Amino acid sequence: MTTATPPRVCPVPLAAAIGLALAGVVTVLPASAADERCPEDLRVAVLDYELAPLLLGKDKSAPPTGKLIDWIRGAIAKAGCAPRLQLQRLPINRGRELLFRGDIDIWGVAFPGAELIAGSALPLQGKQADPQLGFYLSSYSLYVEAGNTQIEWDGQTLRGPWDMRVGVAPVPALRAVVDERGWIAEHGLDTQNVLNKLLSGRSAVAILPDMLIGSQPPDVAARLRKLSPAVLTSWYYAPVSKSLLNRHPQFVRGFWLEMCRAGRAEQHNSTPCHE
Repeated sequence: MTTATPPRVCPVPLAAAIGLALAGVVTVLPASAADERCPEDLRVAVLDYELAPLLLGKDKSAPPTGKLIDWIRGAIAKAGCAPRLQLQRLPINRGRELLFRGDIDIWGVAFPGAELIAGSALPLQGKQADPQLGFYLSSYSLYVEAGNTQIEWDGQTLRGPWDMRVGVAPVPALRAVVDERGWIAEHGLDTQNVLNKLLSGRSAVAILPDMLIGSQPPDVAARLRKLSPAVLTSWYYAPVSKSLLNRHPQFVRGFWLEMCRAGRAEQHNSTPCHE
């Protein structure tokens, strides 16, 4: 797969283009081909809560900022396109719903799962998300309040009061962990809400992203104790609508590749992205 193709270049004379095509070494697309390859408008949505360092800011009405936004903008440009970009923040369930309906084109960050694979488009390897095109490796762990010594986790069994509730965000992959292990769920509106419920005592333990806890102020981090090992480690992906993939497959493949490169460079992960 090639990476960036400039969105506007001078047309290649027909005879030369034919000759190059026959030789199998075409390296320049005419402007019309680039136009067809690129979407004119691109509707991108991301989570409406902070997921530092990828998404910053707790004001749900403020424009999204953070490394994820920089990577999305860069990946679009390096894929050779310059569409009119519409960025918005949405609650996780609403964002997935609009993606499945084709009312947004890109949902900026998500764990892969059966529902996401069925309702949107992801880079696949067989019937599963391609691990060589995930853009950021993230782990989620169980956390309790620092003074709580009743609750322990050995990677197999969560031990504690029989009625303890486990806080969990509306992320299908995380809720599946809770359901599969038979834990009593304390459902949160989003990740920040899950953290707030833990700190207020409404849940005894919570599943939270390690990178988010690592970015908390010292006074907040000091109130938490992490239970190892992590309950889930997986790559983040940027799923797109099926209609966007159908209309602009070359652009989508280039976008996924550049997202993969950007995220792995940030994590100093030398595993190559699947070209």
